[in-house]
Amino acid sequence: MSLLQPETRNPKPETRNSQSGTRNSKLILHIDADAFFASVEQGFTPSLRNKPVIVGGTADQRGVVHTASYEARKLGVHIGMPLGQAKRLVPHATFLKGNFEHYQAVSRTMQDIYYQFTPAIEMTSLDDAYLDLTGTLKLHKRCCEEIAREIQARVYRAVKITVSCGIGTSKFIARIASGQNKPSGVSSVAPGKELDFLHPLPVEELPGIGRVARERLHQLGIFQIGQLAAIPKLLLIQLFGANGEKFWEFANGIDSREVNQRKIPKQISRETGFEEDVSDFNLVHEVLRYLTERIGKKMREEELVGQTVSIKIDYSGNRRFKKARSLSQLTDSTGIIHGMVETLLQETPFRRLRVHRVGLAVSKIKCKNWQGELFHERTRSEDLESAMDEIRRRFGFTAVMPANLINLRKHYRMEKSGFVLHAPALTR
Repeated sequence: MSLLQPETRNPKPETRNSQSGTRNSKLILHIDADAFFASVEQGFTPSLRNKPVIVGGTADQRGVVHTASYEARKLGVHIGMPLGQAKRLVPHATFLKGNFEHYQAVSRTMQDIYYQFTPAIEMTSLDDAYLDLTGTLKLHKRCCEEIAREIQARVYRAVKITVSCGIGTSKFIARIASGQNKPSGVSSVAPGKELDFLHPLPVEELPGIGRVARERLHQLGIFQIGQLAAIPKLLLIQLFGANGEKFWEFANGIDSREVNQRKIPKQISRETGFEEDVSDFNLVHEVLRYLTERIGKKMREEELVGQTVSIKIDYSGNRRFKKARSLSQLTDSTGIIHGMVETLLQETPFRRLRVHRVGLAVSKIKCKNWQGELFHERTRSEDLESAMDEIRRRFGFTAVMPANLINLRKHYRMEKSGFVLHAPALTR
């Protein structure tokens, strides 16, 4: 029996239990949709099936290929290729800009199918998922390969796309296995055979090894994962920094990461009170701007986006004003959220009123899937916020602050982690 067991088109049922090799080993299934965007387009439009489809833009548009159907790949088209070059290679291909809403809907359908087999699911992108099947085989009364084939069948019936599956004792092994028998394959690495499977593979199969790292390793005469595994860990750290340690662990089959079942919060909110009730509108405005900065950073850290912005103003005398409004699209942008806050503040009563407490919330939260970024250019404000997040990560939250928050220093002590408001959680 080979260490990597690719399934044939009409496989015979397996009786081997992949957990039998090691009693306490995990059983992880990695699922990767084949040419996802292009496959979805072919599923929605039957006339495109079995024809070359290229997603990324129109044939006469500047840009690059985001994905291509296998019919186009066989003719030399690959991800990242300029659209003009793809057109010259395959002039008869269908070029599409892409429809993120369609892809998101198909991804949700796939996720619903996965939940029929285990509650332990980690969706890492629209088309990529880990399923922890540890302890589920007796429940399903079938081996893991049969479960994978059943998932493939249900996905194809539902959305007319194929997925490739990899089975292993860790997320890393399962991911590598899923790419070994594409498209529409099922590949399993038996417990205890991880290194025999990994070591003959080229080093670029390891996550994080791109062109530069690969060329550097090739210059050192290292071409296979087994050769990389034999290098002392400290030497790899000297060569590649913190990534070197991760390369060494993966090359030696070490991966203790769990399948994270992510729960999406209904909203992300921040609020604070004033030591004394205030009637200074500018102070209220600045505090809400600061809360917006905290929420925006939190959303980007957690890779979440939201659509509805709401403010809450508590006045003295137990009076409360709440106002909410939805944005035209999901966002994690501090600037966009604050723009809506300013709009809501214009509708908020302040005359002859004293404010006791203010709050801000963003709701209708969803995971930010970076594949959505393929269909629009990053704006200067997004680049700026990303740069500010990195500065704050390295030097503290107050290392860079909007100029219109400077007056908060008169009212609150400023520490590296933020202003010390009357809500301790906000200063963490």
